[in-house]
Amino acid sequence: EGGNGLPFNKVVEIVVANAENLKEIESEWEYVGNIIQKIQAAEDADQSSDDFFLETFSSIDAATQCVYGVLKDNKNKRVVVVFRGSTDLSTRDWQTNLSAQLEGMKTPKLLKDSLKGKLKKRVLVHRGFYNYIFNNKRAKGDQRYDMILNDIKPFVEQGYKIYVTGHSLGAALSSLLAFKLAGSDKSWIPKPVTCISYASPMVGTDGFRTAFTLLEQMGHIRYLRVNNDADTVPTIPPFSLGLKRRLMKHVGINLRLSDDSFILSHPNSNGWGFVNAVRNSVLKPVWSVLKYHSLQTHEDRMDAQKERLQHMNLDDLYANEELFGTPKTSLCG
Repeated sequence: EGGNGLPFNKVVEIVVANAENLKEIESEWEYVGNIIQKIQAAEDADQSSDDFFLETFSSIDAATQCVYGVLKDNKNKRVVVVFRGSTDLSTRDWQTNLSAQLEGMKTPKLLKDSLKGKLKKRVLVHRGFYNYIFNNKRAKGDQRYDMILNDIKPFVEQGYKIYVTGHSLGAALSSLLAFKLAGSDKSWIPKPVTCISYASPMVGTDGFRTAFTLLEQMGHIRYLRVNNDADTVPTIPPFSLGLKRRLMKHVGINLRLSDDSFILSHPNSNGWGFVNAVRNSVLKPVWSVLKYHSLQTHEDRMDAQKERLQHMNLDDLYANEELFGTPKTSLCG
């Protein structure tokens, strides 16, 4: 158990050494190049980059299964699962995005005694996202969820925490994985599980939000959902497909970025219900989706607010009663 993988500074060396080849296949090379420059600058300023390791990068059967990586951060004692966002039509990513029917996801064991009615057995979530991790009929061998458990378990040493992240499709997958891990009764999974996502679409119905919020109240999960104010993707799907349509809901603390400011909110925030409903509507400029959905715009806006954001942490945000409030939803929805 334990041990380390490929040091992250070696990963950077490999990328830099192959920069010319990568330029030919990477459509957003300018942005990737800027990221590499930032990493190199951070390494020059702080030799502790030797404490960051790439443990797993799973792109096997990428045409039919989601792609993820596992990092180990010995400096901050974190094991990080990262999901890739949607790529081109050669994969199942877009089929997954569009499969917006509902799927029953088993209620996590740590929640069953605290919920009522149908929620004791299942919560309803986006079928495409759920199947991509937990029930992929095209998977050869283990499901991604089982692979991820096997990949992270050896590195979750004493005092380490689990973080999950992703962008767009990857953000939706990170939400479901974090929910599953946070509600698990496996003794080796430390709580809270932390999820930080970017530009996530909606992943579940009101019952999913009820269960998710309960995990937050129990201290088992922390979730910061970051998005740009003019991005269309976080507004979809507004409702599920199929015969029985349900409204879809967001979860977690939302950091909504604009050009010169940001707003923090949570589904429990007093007075934010109607405001968030309007903000999450699809009445946004569709032609701007590429700009405002990109990771680069998220990063630029967060850099612009760095002085304010760096003084915040998730524990303080969850302790803020005005932000986190009290649940407004029934435990039997």
